[in-house]
Amino acid sequence: MRTSIQLCKFMGIPVRLHFTFLFIFFAIIFSFANMPQTETRIPLGLGGLELSPVMRYSLSTIAAVLFFFTLLLHEMAHSLVAMRFGTKIHSITLFFFGGLAMMEDIPRSPDKEWRIAIAGPLMSLALGVLFLFVYMGLKALEPAYRPVAILVLTIGLFNGALAVFNLLPAFPMDGGRILRALLAKRMSFLKATKRAALIGKLFAFALVIMGFSRDPFTFILTGEWRLNLWLPLLAIFLFMAATEEERATDTFATLEGIKVRDVMRTERATVPEDITLAELVNAMLADKITEYAVVDAVGDIKGFVTLDAVKKIPNEQRYFLHVSDVMIPYDGPRDALLSDAPASEALKRMLSGKKSILAVIEEAGGSLIGIITKKDLSIYIEMLRGGAVQ
Repeated sequence: MRTSIQLCKFMGIPVRLHFTFLFIFFAIIFSFANMPQTETRIPLGLGGLELSPVMRYSLSTIAAVLFFFTLLLHEMAHSLVAMRFGTKIHSITLFFFGGLAMMEDIPRSPDKEWRIAIAGPLMSLALGVLFLFVYMGLKALEPAYRPVAILVLTIGLFNGALAVFNLLPAFPMDGGRILRALLAKRMSFLKATKRAALIGKLFAFALVIMGFSRDPFTFILTGEWRLNLWLPLLAIFLFMAATEEERATDTFATLEGIKVRDVMRTERATVPEDITLAELVNAMLADKITEYAVVDAVGDIKGFVTLDAVKKIPNEQRYFLHVSDVMIPYDGPRDALLSDAPASEALKRMLSGKKSILAVIEEAGGSLIGIITKKDLSIYIEMLRGGAVQ
């Protein structure tokens, strides 16, 4: 994600922080520091305790960091089980309403998917129980350790609530993925995804209604009836996520059985590295093509060039700059596929590597025989959906 930064690597997996996570991070600090205490509810904040501002906000910052760490452990549980099944994890990103483990591919085996999905809630539940045991020990030492005890209790309850909430059968939450795995045992993976996504969207509508009516969750914890605008925001996120994953699953299902050779371009696929950018633009206009593989004098691939790269160069410079000056260097196996590889593999490679073009090579010798582009794939998918390709 371009709107996230990499914080560190945890067990070899890059951990990224989306900018929206900062909202919830500072909201936790402020809420925990100022939430008032009453005699009729579970203590969930430091409001009302006789603490200095430095101590109050220091403990609140620790609570926010613990929230971050337990959320990371939730996603790590998903990742470790997925890696056990041979799925590569590109990164873990924490954002406004939780985390996301970016997997190379979602296993289509129902038995694998439900095990990966349930690992996160089980981790959160285990953490919740652990923090609650620690809270019981600290409670015996009150009042000296009351602020710390409240902090531990809050994180414990958060993890318990996270486990329960994620197990709700609302796709694409963990419970929704478990539901899809169960449905996929009786129907196609695509149909199971559509059913699970529909339930997820209905759940999102229910959250909107709950958010603009009286919030029962707040009433249970605080004894107060009030509106909760966080629920509609969460509903929007769930609806968009369910729609996006349903669309992605439909796209990959459309490509089932399609090979790279069915989509690749063999004609007008290359340009020499020593031609000027002005000549390249003329070739693009004549061919009505915006991506090429770049080759040297003997036909070996050196890189790729696209219209986007040319557009960054002022017109007057295009007459003396060459294709080799702006091309994207060829990265060997990462930028190449065999012609009999699944077309879906090309799409995965492009999406994960943010690439718009890949080379197609012969199995013997690795000679370039064509290219496959994201644009060509998109057109081919639309033709398949429209029945134009049999």
